[in-house]
Amino acid sequence: MSDTKEDVASTSDKVVPVIDLGNSDESVIVKQIATACAETGAFQVINHGICASLINDHERQRLAFFELPHFPSKSLLYRYAGNARGYMDHDFTKQRRDWKECLDIGIPGSRDWNLADDDERNACLDGFNRFPSDQEIAGFRSITIKYFQAVEDLCYRISVLMVKGLGVETTISDGVDGTEKSLLSMLKEENSSYLRLNHYPPRCLTVDKKEDVGKGDEKHEYYGIHPHSDSGFLTLLAQDPNCLTHEVSRPGGEDDWVAVQPAPQSFTILTGDMVMLWSNKKYISAWHRVLTHPVKHRYSTLFFYNPGYNTTVSPCKELTDSDGAEYVPCSYGYFRAVKYAGDLADLGREIFVWDYEVGSDSKHPETQKRFLEGADLTKPFNVQNYRKWIQSKEEDTTLFE
Repeated sequence: MSDTKEDVASTSDKVVPVIDLGNSDESVIVKQIATACAETGAFQVINHGICASLINDHERQRLAFFELPHFPSKSLLYRYAGNARGYMDHDFTKQRRDWKECLDIGIPGSRDWNLADDDERNACLDGFNRFPSDQEIAGFRSITIKYFQAVEDLCYRISVLMVKGLGVETTISDGVDGTEKSLLSMLKEENSSYLRLNHYPPRCLTVDKKEDVGKGDEKHEYYGIHPHSDSGFLTLLAQDPNCLTHEVSRPGGEDDWVAVQPAPQSFTILTGDMVMLWSNKKYISAWHRVLTHPVKHRYSTLFFYNPGYNTTVSPCKELTDSDGAEYVPCSYGYFRAVKYAGDLADLGREIFVWDYEVGSDSKHPETQKRFLEGADLTKPFNVQNYRKWIQSKEEDTTLFE
């Protein structure tokens, strides 16, 4: 590639701006975040309050995990059709296999990290956490939980600033009893967030394709993870500064990508589909991807800050007065379940935020109703058991054809 490191950094800062959370003038931070959320859905934060020692401890534990032997260590932690948490090395995005391995760890159903991971009180839609033993990696669970809680708190702080950027005080529906509650209190008390540790191994392409590495060819073999947006409220990403293969789509460019140059001690923030829906398109979800690299390993950690499983997300009323609602209500539990079904295997078309646009001919809003009538969101989702609730009305047609 002809661009210098300085060129990459300059372009990255324009598309994925660096925002200083230590600025004493909060109004400046709010304005910067609102602008970024409206233009690309991506920005970086510095002076975020998470100490470097905790980040370094987590990175060492992450590397130790991916250095474990596949058999028996990592293979015993495989996630499967009835449990969305654990290890995976054959993930799918947009029905295409990604070139990576990952470990997913989510907030327990009980919200009590002191309980044993397999305690029945920890059951939830995503299932149960699965950690390597202390004999394999000393301190892995305790350090991971400490890191999880630190980034969870930071995500809440950023969510508050995002809401302030729209100047609204909003409520959201809780599907458990139909009551309305503050969007921010729901995120703080009921989020269904999870941490993902990623390793993208090098991928050596055939000789006749080497000249295209990094150019963004749409052939799927170039991707660590295919172009996509994240489904939740926001994603916090700890980048790998030594392998700049994470790219964000430039505003207005369908196939115009910018490599993110992470600022020192920063996190990259990516807004998700539920923000786009809730803000009635005032904010957009970030479209991004990870390319493979022919010689470098890439390590990263993402924190997906997601609504509660029982949450129904609708366009904020204060943002629909003039233009009307752009979307119909979306059950995050249903959205997450169908996303997982598509991630686990190539089961058919995925679900996207545009399936909920007013006037869309998508079957998802209709199928969502049947899902909510039959599904128990306090129990682990099982792809096969739930098929009857994520089936379209036509007897012989499913969403997974």
